[in-house]
Amino acid sequence: MSSFADRIVARLLTMMPPIELLRIVEMEEAAHLSSLSADTLVREHADKILKLSSRRNGMRVAHALMIRELNEADSI
Repeated sequence: MSSFADRIVARLLTMMPPIELLRIVEMEEAAHLSSLSADTLVREHADKILKLSSRRNGMRVAHALMIRELNEADSI
């Protein structure tokens, strides 16, 4: 039996190629993809944030999309 996270990953892989899911986007785009504000992402998902430079942070597309899927599932 697969976990909920495994099902989310399988669904994301059918939506876009793995290389796109591994792409790192800046926080503004991550906020758009996850449907959360950049501040909320920093506060609640700091472990998924990557330091791109001294002033820029980013997140992998897969993480942002997984956060959105999990939030949608929690609201049901």
